[in-house]
Amino acid sequence: MAVWATTMVVAGPASAAVMHAGQEAEPRPPVSTDAQRRRLSDRLEQLVRDGRSGLPEAVSSSGPAARAGASTDRPRASTLTRSDARRRPYRAPTLDLTTPPRVPQSDVECLTQAIYYEARNESEEGQAAVAEVVMNRSRALGYPPRVCEVVYQRNSRTCQFTFTCDGSIGRGPINPEAWARAEAIARSVYEGTRPSLLPPRSLNYHANYVRPSWASRLEQVRQIGTHIFYGDSLTGGPRPGAAP
Repeated sequence: MAVWATTMVVAGPASAAVMHAGQEAEPRPPVSTDAQRRRLSDRLEQLVRDGRSGLPEAVSSSGPAARAGASTDRPRASTLTRSDARRRPYRAPTLDLTTPPRVPQSDVECLTQAIYYEARNESEEGQAAVAEVVMNRSRALGYPPRVCEVVYQRNSRTCQFTFTCDGSIGRGPINPEAWARAEAIARSVYEGTRPSLLPPRSLNYHANYVRPSWASRLEQVRQIGTHIFYGDSLTGGPRPGAAP
């Protein structure tokens, strides 16, 4: 908000000399007269008749409302959209559990898919952590032994990695730079040449904007970026996604 820096001017001959030390007296804002108000009203009516909307620039930037610190600008559409998006609650995607997926033959490709579709906007550490969860599952009891089987694991109610059954694959063009980065991280995690970020018991994670029912039953081990990673069961019950 703009703040006037001048002191209050008092009517009378001495008023012109009232100022702060070291400052020149600023000109007093013009006083709006009845004639000026009538001309402004006539101008606005003409704008409406011409099919134009809003105040002319000279009026909106220097009129009485602007001098009083009131904004006459309209909110930007993009700002409203971002604000609405922040207020909108998370909505679970629609899953297709009947159409058989096309499962790649290469474990590195499946691991690359998991990184790209689950965490391509995360840091390099965040992407590597997602790949570690996949690798940890392939070595744990109750989960499929192959990476591609872990990534594409599903049942009649859900799929373990949402991107494999919510239409993410093939929905839009692949970003080559992001894919190459994901592939390099996938290969380093698959070959074991990258230092581990999570304990081997870390088999589950979720984004921080969702609240899965199983989260309170597992030990939280770390958060990297927007993903929260979990370890052992706190209740001794089965791990999410694991066969009994």
